[in-house]
Amino acid sequence: MKFSNKLAMGAIAAAVLAAAPLAAHHSFAAEYDSQKPITLTGKFTKMDWVNPHSWIHMEAVNPATGKMETWDIETGPPNTLYRNGWRKDMMKEGEEIVVTGSLAKNGSNTINARSVKTPDGRTLLAGSSEGNRASEPGPQTKQ
Repeated sequence: MKFSNKLAMGAIAAAVLAAAPLAAHHSFAAEYDSQKPITLTGKFTKMDWVNPHSWIHMEAVNPATGKMETWDIETGPPNTLYRNGWRKDMMKEGEEIVVTGSLAKNGSNTINARSVKTPDGRTLLAGSSEGNRASEPGPQTKQ
């Protein structure tokens, strides 16, 4: 195989590999419905501090069914959360939190969070795709 062919194949492979993470990312409108706002109060179970989006997991009553269910709440990336005042030790398993956001379009118990009220009463912006708009009130941390 000629050097130019190897170089071209290498360039194509590099481009495909570089684009793979972009294909995994999604827009807010593709997965969530801003016309279906939700506020849930429930028990924090755990948080996954991962990129490109962190995830809160909680147990709360599903307003549609009246049953206690597990909910997955998408937030912004760890760095954005940290800049918004979040810390890894601020919520403990079993503590009550309040999540405000938008429901997933697919009908699952998934929310894209705008804000989270922590056990100590602070309301923090979630750094999510739809949240943190100019219309959100005041500073990043509200009392």
